[in-house]
Amino acid sequence: MARAKQSVGAGYKRIKEALTKKIATVKGLETVEMIESDAGQVLYVDYGTEHEDDIGKLERNLVSVFGIVGAPKGGVIKIGKAGANRSVNFRKKKPVTEGGIINTKVQEKGTTVIFNQVLHHDKKFNKPADIMKDKDTADKLREVFKDYDESRINDWIHSYYEQQKEFLKKFSSNQWDEFKYGDDSFVEFFEKHIRDKNVATTLKPLNPVKKYTEWNPADIWAAYKMDDIKEMIDENITPKTQKVAELNNLLIQLFKKKQLIGLSLKKIAPTQKAQLKFVNASPSTMKIAKIETYKMKDIEFVVDNIFEGDAIATTVKFEKGAYKIDIGHSGSRSAAGNLNFGTAIKSTPGARGGQAPVEFVIDLLKRKGKNITFKNKHGDYPITERDYLKQTSTFEKYYNTVKPEFKGRQTYDQFEKHIIDLLKDKKYIAQTKLMMLHFFHDALKNYSKNAEFWTDLLYLGLKVGKRFAPHAKIS
Repeated sequence: MARAKQSVGAGYKRIKEALTKKIATVKGLETVEMIESDAGQVLYVDYGTEHEDDIGKLERNLVSVFGIVGAPKGGVIKIGKAGANRSVNFRKKKPVTEGGIINTKVQEKGTTVIFNQVLHHDKKFNKPADIMKDKDTADKLREVFKDYDESRINDWIHSYYEQQKEFLKKFSSNQWDEFKYGDDSFVEFFEKHIRDKNVATTLKPLNPVKKYTEWNPADIWAAYKMDDIKEMIDENITPKTQKVAELNNLLIQLFKKKQLIGLSLKKIAPTQKAQLKFVNASPSTMKIAKIETYKMKDIEFVVDNIFEGDAIATTVKFEKGAYKIDIGHSGSRSAAGNLNFGTAIKSTPGARGGQAPVEFVIDLLKRKGKNITFKNKHGDYPITERDYLKQTSTFEKYYNTVKPEFKGRQTYDQFEKHIIDLLKDKKYIAQTKLMMLHFFHDALKNYSKNAEFWTDLLYLGLKVGKRFAPHAKIS
C-alpha cells in the first residue's frame, strides 16, 4: 500500500523537520545549511561539493514524503501538490578560500587517499613533504579539497603522513581492500543496519542504538575481503537475535584476526607524532589507565555560565583540562534545543573527543541516583516569565544544590532576575540555563563525592566501554 503524502501546510516547518531528521542520519551532513527566504517563498539548502551524492538522497526523501510538482529545474524542486507547493532550492556553496574548519568528510576522505596510495599503489612517503611532491597523490588530494584553497591541504599533510606511518607499523599489508569512503564504506554499511533497526535492538538495560556515531567512533575501516566480511556480518545480524553486545563480540574477533579494523582519526599537532591505541578490543582496553586514577579532587566544575551573561556552556574538567566534558546547547542559540554532552582531549588539536549518547547519560544518572527528574527535553522548561515564576521554588532548590560549585557570588533572587531578563528576548538561552541547572542538581545531589560517575560520563563521550564497538584510534 502506497504511503500517503503529507500536506506541506503553511510555511516550511514540516519540510525543515523532515530535512533535519534525514540529515541527522548521514555522517558529516550537519554542515548543510537551511535558510528560508525573507519573503518566505523559498527554502534554500546550501551544501558543499563533497555532499552532492547525499543531496540526491535528501531530494528523493522529500519527494517520497511530500510529493513533487513538475520536473526539477536548476536545483529547484517544488514540494507538495499543485496549488499547495513550496520551492526548495539546493545550492552548491562556493569554495572556501581561507579560515574555517575543513569539513570532516574532506579530512577523512583525504586519509583514505593516502592509505590507498601506500597500500595499493606502492607509494612511499619518508617525510610529510613527499606527499605533495608525488604528482598522482597531490592531484587526488586536490580533488578531495576542491572546495577549499589549495593551501588548506597543507594543514593536514603532517596528520596524513603520521597516520599512514603509524598504521603501517602495525598493519603493513597490501591484502587490505581499497579503503572506501561514502556509499560503499563500512560506515554506510553499519548506518544502513542501524536505520533498519537491525543493529538497534534493545540491550537491557540500555536503550537501542539510534545512530552509528552513538555506538562507533570509527571514521574509516580497514577490511580484508570486504564483501565476504559484509556477508558474514549480515548473516549474524538479525532483528530477532542481534544485540549490540553480540555484534561487538563479533567485531572483536574480526579485529583480533586483522580482518576488519575501524579507525578513529584525530588531527596530529605539527610537532607531535601519531599514536595508535586499541579501544574496546579486550577487557584491558575498555578502561583508560589515567582516567581510572582520578579522584574528586582532580575534577573541577566550571558552571558559572549558568547565572552569568548569555553563554550556554558548562564544563567538567579532569586534571585541569587534560580531559573535559562540555555540556551545553545543541544547535542554534536562537532556537529551542536540548543539551549535548561533548568531550575534549587537551592533547588533541581541536580537542575533540566525541559526543556522549544522551540516552546513556540519563541511564548513568539513574543507575545509582535517587529522585532523578532530568529528562533533557527542552519542552519541559519555561520560555515565558509567567511559566518560570510558577516553578521558581523548584529552580531555587536546584540553585542551592549547585551553588557551592559557583566561583562567583550571587543570590537566587539575582539569578531569578537574570533569567526573567533573558526570557524577554533570549528565551531559548534562558531555557538552556535552566536545563543545565537541573542536570547539575540531579548529578551533584547524587554524585558530588563519586568520581566514578564523572569518569563514566567521560567514557561515554570517548566511546570507551563494552557497549561501544572495538576500534583503533590514531591520535
